[in-house]
Amino acid sequence: MIKQFHKIKIFLIFLMIICSSLIVLSPIGKSNPLDQIYECKPYIILKYNETLLQEPILPYDKAKEIPIQILAKIDGPAADIVLDKIGGPRGLKLLVDVSIAEVSEGCHASINPPIVQFYVSGEYVSQNATISITIDQYLPAFSLVGYIPQLSFSYPDGNVKTINPDETAYFTIEIQNWGNGDTNVSCEIEDIPDGWIAEIARSLILGTNLFGGKSKIIASLNVKPPINFGYHEDRAIIKVKMIPTSYNKTEYQGEPLYLFFIVQSNGFSAPGFEIITLFLAFIFVFFVIWKKKNKKIEKKHLEGKKE
Repeated sequence: MIKQFHKIKIFLIFLMIICSSLIVLSPIGKSNPLDQIYECKPYIILKYNETLLQEPILPYDKAKEIPIQILAKIDGPAADIVLDKIGGPRGLKLLVDVSIAEVSEGCHASINPPIVQFYVSGEYVSQNATISITIDQYLPAFSLVGYIPQLSFSYPDGNVKTINPDETAYFTIEIQNWGNGDTNVSCEIEDIPDGWIAEIARSLILGTNLFGGKSKIIASLNVKPPINFGYHEDRAIIKVKMIPTSYNKTEYQGEPLYLFFIVQSNGFSAPGFEIITLFLAFIFVFFVIWKKKNKKIEKKHLEGKKE
């Protein structure tokens, strides 16, 4: 009896050891492998037209709007099972918070809508949003926005002149740089009638208020009409091309700007007439002197005869 009890005891101990081993080896309370099978992750993609970001944005201009497409989906080893169990008829509801993480100084940006709602599935679904960007006037040219040329022109003495054919029309051009960087302005006479002559400085350098530079400069345009012989009632329109370029980065160039000036030449023109007049005056003076000398000679000759 004692031996049988001892055998039963050994058997129970052996059974307990086996059960204990099974309990230790079994994943009770640790369902990691199963969780990994049903683990799903959201995937978000943003799409936009990159060429829109390369276009310049004028300071204090209306907001630059950049449309973006937001695509989202749920993916995982058993995404279809998860979506089937916890997703509704339209799919699994997903809220995406869309915000702008960093904005350069002088730039203001916002996105609308800031929160986008999706009903996602195993395939990408999309929603639309818009980024709005505005720029302060004094945003440095070396920032992400780049060089923004902005010039204004005024004519203190007007841009229309009436002169005589032997005169020169002088125009004063006041140029102001409102851009975000030092600017080199190249000047060129784009169009002028035959026989007319126009002169202007080929290059002008303007600073920017952003760095306390001299942002205003005075330029001069001189126009001479034809001076061929005769009476004139000539009228000319002179077209001047101005091209702004970044002083520090010559590859940054703005669009050409065009200025127009009108000159009317009225009156009589006799080129070389002054020389002819001077020559005739010289002949006249020479003739008077010669005549006086002849009179003196004749007088002496008569007096000699009387003696």
